[in-house]
Parts: sequence; structure tokens; C-alpha cells
Amino acid sequence: MLVELEWMRAHGQWVALAAHPESAIAKRAQEAGILFYPLRTHKALLPFEVVRLAAWLVANRIDLVNTHSSNDGWLAGTAAWLAGRTLIRSRHIEVDYPNRFWSGIAFRFLPHHLITTSQVIANRLVEELGVSPLRVSCISTGVDLGKCEPALKGNLRVELGLAPDVALVGMISVLRSWKGHATFLEAAAHLLQSAKRPIRFIIAGDGPGRQELTDKISQEPWKNHVTLLGHRNDVPNVLASLDVLVLPSYAHEGIPQIILQAQAMARAVVATKVGGIPEVVEDGVTGLIIPPRNPEALAEKITTLLDDPGLRARLGQAARENVVKHHSIDAMGERLLALYEKVR
Repeated sequence: MLVELEWMRAHGQWVALAAHPESAIAKRAQEAGILFYPLRTHKALLPFEVVRLAAWLVANRIDLVNTHSSNDGWLAGTAAWLAGRTLIRSRHIEVDYPNRFWSGIAFRFLPHHLITTSQVIANRLVEELGVSPLRVSCISTGVDLGKCEPALKGNLRVELGLAPDVALVGMISVLRSWKGHATFLEAAAHLLQSAKRPIRFIIAGDGPGRQELTDKISQEPWKNHVTLLGHRNDVPNVLASLDVLVLPSYAHEGIPQIILQAQAMARAVVATKVGGIPEVVEDGVTGLIIPPRNPEALAEKITTLLDDPGLRARLGQAARENVVKHHSIDAMGERLLALYEKVR
């Protein structure tokens, strides 16, 4: 969201962010000099907040509102409807819609248009909720090619005190069960028994699954072979240090930003055939694809890549070319701006 706001501002658009005042994005937006509106999301205050936000939208002559999650979708969506403003609802992950009535209101009635990060999500909105295909656009999140540069030399081996010949295989994601960390660790256990060279397995990120992961990797066979880095602000440095990035998710994925970032840096990727991942990871062309929850297949593909530097380079270069052409920040921004101009 911040990338979008900053791109729009740099291209002459007036932008503002409405969010919970204690959220991380609120702090970062204010540091960037973006006008900020504090949302009060307590349930008891919602009717008043809807009216207050609607008045703010009118007073500031806002043309268009884009919401990005369930809570703000209802709150800001209702306020935009009340204020007579164009509403766009963005959908980033693939989920089920158990309550078709309320989901129909949220996605078919309130918004004027929907944006998804993958075609899979768009298709489900059309097929399951009856949204018109003309009211759905697929626009993946753009990658900052200036930061995700293949020539960057990572220093993670130095930071961890590892020899240059140690292979680094890593996951970078929020620590949630559906991201597939359990599959990653099972694959790591296989590789620790069969690998031809020393491997250090890296997990970067934070989230509700941190304690469970910390406890698990303190045991054999992962002890001293798996490093949990926690949240990192230097993701390009971590990616530049990796020989292989893996994302063994088994649910909810649109087009994961970390895959696009890794591909922009010409890293080899192994990922699952889940959600929108196959839209950017073409098996054998821009990465390798495996079935979800299959640690044996993951271990096999990691081995294939570690044993063949030429294959890693070819997959990485093809992936980089695809990201530069279709998934840069400029490509995202230009498509968003054209859509905003069309629907407002």
C-alpha cells in the first residue's frame, strides 16, 4: 500500500492513508509525509466512525477509496458509499467465502470495482460470488527493481559466521501455518541426511508461529542447521545471500511478493502449485513447482538446484526478465492509475 501511495504521489496524484493509528503502516506513512486519517475500529464506535470518515472524504474532496482488508472494507466501504465516492476493493489472498450473502454485499454490492493480485482470486470472485468479470482487474504488487538488483552481494554468510561453500536455502514469509514451514523443516531433515555439501536453512519473518518454530528447530535434526532470523528490514540482502528460495505454501496465496522479489534478483525459486503462484513460477522456465505438503518433492527440487548452478542461473535470469517486463513498480502503478482514471 505504501509503495502504491508513494508512486501515485510521485506521479502527481493527491494521496492519503486511513488506518488504525497504532498500526505499523500508520507510522511509516506519517514518516513519509503522507496525509494520515486515524481510523477508530472499535465495534461500538463503527456507526459514528462511518459518518465521521464519510464527512472527511467529502471535506477533502476524495475521488476514490481503495480498501485492502476485511475490516477497512466494511468501514471505509460503507463510508465511501455514504459519501458518494468511487470504491475499489483490493483482494490480496485466496480465501473461501462461507457466507455468500455477506460476501456478496462486500464484493458485489458495495465496490464499483475489484482488484486482485492474481487471476485465481479474480476467477473465484466471478464463479462463486457472481461478480461481473468486467468489474474485476488483476494487478500484481510491483517490485522495486532498484532495490532488488541481481548484482547485490549478500553478507548473510558473514553475519552467521558460515564458510563460503555452505549452501543457503531459505524461506522469507510471515510465520503462519499455511506458509508451509512444517514442510520446509521436513524437507530440511531429508537433505541433512543426503546432501553432498553443507547446507544452512534460513527462515526470515515474524508472526504467530514464531514460538512453535523456535521450539522445533532447537531439537534434532534441525539444531545448529536451521536459523530463525526473525523480521528483517534488509530482505534484498537476505535474498542475495540465498542459493535457493522456497515457498511451500498450501493455501491462501495470491501472487506472493517475496517470489517476485526473489525473481527480480535472479534467484532460483521452488514453490507450490497453490493460488496464483503458477502465474509467475512456470515449472522449468522461471522456477520449479511442487505439490503442496510434499517434503520429499521439495527436498528433491532443492537438491536439483544446488547440484546444478547452470540451471539456477537460467531459471533466475528468465524469472528476472519476466518481472522486469510485467511486475515492476512502474508497471503496477501505470495499470492502477489507468484503472482509477477509468472508474472514478
